[in-house]
Amino acid sequence: MPEPSKVFPLARRLEALCGWRVAFLIAFCLLVGGCAVPPPRATPAADEGLPKAVGGAPEAGPIRRNVRAIAPAETAAAGAAAGGVPADASSPPAAAPIPRFTWPPPKASAEVSIPDKWVRSAADATLLSVSDKLEKALRLAEYADWSYYAVPGGFALATHVEQIKPDGTPLAGGDRWRTGTPSVANLSLLEFILALAHAPPGSYRAIVFIVTDAVWAQSPTAPTGDEIAGWAGSGASGLPTAVGKLPYGPQHRVQALVYEFRKGHAGPAALVLPSRVSGERHLYRGGLWKPLSIL
Repeated sequence: MPEPSKVFPLARRLEALCGWRVAFLIAFCLLVGGCAVPPPRATPAADEGLPKAVGGAPEAGPIRRNVRAIAPAETAAAGAAAGGVPADASSPPAAAPIPRFTWPPPKASAEVSIPDKWVRSAADATLLSVSDKLEKALRLAEYADWSYYAVPGGFALATHVEQIKPDGTPLAGGDRWRTGTPSVANLSLLEFILALAHAPPGSYRAIVFIVTDAVWAQSPTAPTGDEIAGWAGSGASGLPTAVGKLPYGPQHRVQALVYEFRKGHAGPAALVLPSRVSGERHLYRGGLWKPLSIL
């Protein structure tokens, strides 16, 4: 408590400035200590919610802060920066989702293995470099539409249906693609299948390149003509980056499956099993064999 000898002179000065009533109240507060300001209360983040140990001191525990959630990628990066290895470091990168091709592949009319030296352009070949070579050959052979599918250890590339002669040679000009519509690119899968029902009678063909390091054999089940026609339009337009950057390893191979089917004046199209034309001859007649061998 302040000494009276110091309080009353202060009160007389305040009386001269503020009036005797205000001076009296201030002097009274100073004497009895009634206007003492309480100490600031600790913030809840510092001491509330923490368990108390013996003696009243807070136990050691997590400090709650206003922080945002950390994304898994950031967590992995932080671990790597600290010298640690992320928990999923051994896992391969997730590939972008693309439709899966029927596995094992349906029974084909003919098949042929593409020589490895034709597609393995370098020691560090990737699935993307293989797909680029297949696409270049397709363009040189005047194919305009194809689709990508996922298969174990690689991908499948399916061509657009083309009309062919009995020896495997495509029809000339626009008749090659005359299946009720000039191109599948502008039609939905259902529209294309319906258009195929009105296609001229004759022989048709689609080719599926299987690129994989998996061991496989054809399924004994044969696809329908509608299924074959749908392959060119229901897959992905390109190979996802996550898949393309994967290496084309020593166990990878490229196999071409040829699906030939005939359509009569009435009834559904029927798969030709087996084709009277070999797989190699189908690719040669279709204009693909030579580009693949020289690119």
